[in-house]
Amino acid sequence: MPPNPNPDDIHQRLWTSACMIAAELEERVETTVQPTVAQETRFNGGVAPQVANHYARILTAGGLPAKARILDLGCGFGRIAMALARRLGPDVDYTGLDPNADGIAWAQQNITPRHPNFRFRRIDVKSKPYNPDGTQDGASFRFPFDDASLDLVFMISVLTHVDLPTVETYAREAARVLKPSGRLVTTIFLLDPEVDRLLAAGKGHFALKYQDGECRVENPANPELVIAHPRARVLEIMDQAGFAKTLVVNGHWSGRPSALPMEFQDLLIAGHDPQGITAPQDRSALPAEAMTPAQAVLYARVIALTGADTVRFSQFITWSNALALNALWWHCDGFKLCLNDGGSAHTGLHFDALQKLGLAQVRPNGGTVPTTFHDLDDAAMIALLIRAGRVTGQSTLFDALVEASANGLRVLEMINAGVRPALRSADGHEIAVGIPAWA
Repeated sequence: MPPNPNPDDIHQRLWTSACMIAAELEERVETTVQPTVAQETRFNGGVAPQVANHYARILTAGGLPAKARILDLGCGFGRIAMALARRLGPDVDYTGLDPNADGIAWAQQNITPRHPNFRFRRIDVKSKPYNPDGTQDGASFRFPFDDASLDLVFMISVLTHVDLPTVETYAREAARVLKPSGRLVTTIFLLDPEVDRLLAAGKGHFALKYQDGECRVENPANPELVIAHPRARVLEIMDQAGFAKTLVVNGHWSGRPSALPMEFQDLLIAGHDPQGITAPQDRSALPAEAMTPAQAVLYARVIALTGADTVRFSQFITWSNALALNALWWHCDGFKLCLNDGGSAHTGLHFDALQKLGLAQVRPNGGTVPTTFHDLDDAAMIALLIRAGRVTGQSTLFDALVEASANGLRVLEMINAGVRPALRSADGHEIAVGIPAWA
């Protein structure tokens, strides 16, 4: 989305989100093997299902050889591997490496039996969160492959957690093992003067206040949690590793607009053949349906509320989706969300579009306390839609996103005016409800 959005931009953004979710559901509803939420937490799930499919599309764009050899360094429990397995044939040779023993064990037990050409191995590289007793540091790790033997190497959410010497080693090793036609695809957090200004202004997802050599970290007590590297230095490392071309796609983690809506981290695509390195296309950005006058008014109010700030807009949409779903669940359980300004009044929320998603009886964690507010991020919402077991169309999802935005805006404007939210049961009894701040 542009830095100063207008109603057309917001309309397109919501439509793009609906298209992406619809594509995700079409692929995921029939996927039977998934770790539990508790397992994902223990494994470091890394990327949500829709993000895994985003990267799978990038990795397979332009095609891979029928017998491609692939390395996924930092594979976790195989989230991206599962997305790739649905796209690639049985002759592809995939190897996933990770220091997380539990994640590798799950992938070996659940993915390899279904896709024997997808194999997983644990590496004993030291990682404070996942392998603190590892016997080898990343800066000395050698990829277990011969020179010029791989068609694709990818590292998603790996260089965002390692120091600069490890970045150097991994870039050099990737360049060594890739064939002349091969590609490296990796994510990273890159620092430059524009990012510095955005972070200083509080526009980014992280603050990164602490210097760590040439890099900056979020938590000096555990630098591996989030670490960002100087852009110029990283590009120099890529050149020195032997890559002929390195392409950078900016992510929106820093508050800078991204060409790809799903690209949170910065993306590097590199190779020995410059002709084979091209920018990924955002195939989710299909033309939006025509904007109605009512939608234009709604979007203008959202722009006024968020100050036309893209990060605040994203936060508002996530908050509105969570608010609307919680209000729907309360409604189905016999409670109405009311805003009490002295004489309790029903909020007048609408659920026509939301009802069509099949989520009325699909609750997080079983939904045992009907008056609890369930805080949902985008990944949690996708998980609920998958549990609902429906392949929902783009238009239905778009209508639900617009309806959720309208509901969220109505509630938020009244809360900002000092009106107290409460739940009213059928017998008129009121229960105070805590609705978290949206930003």
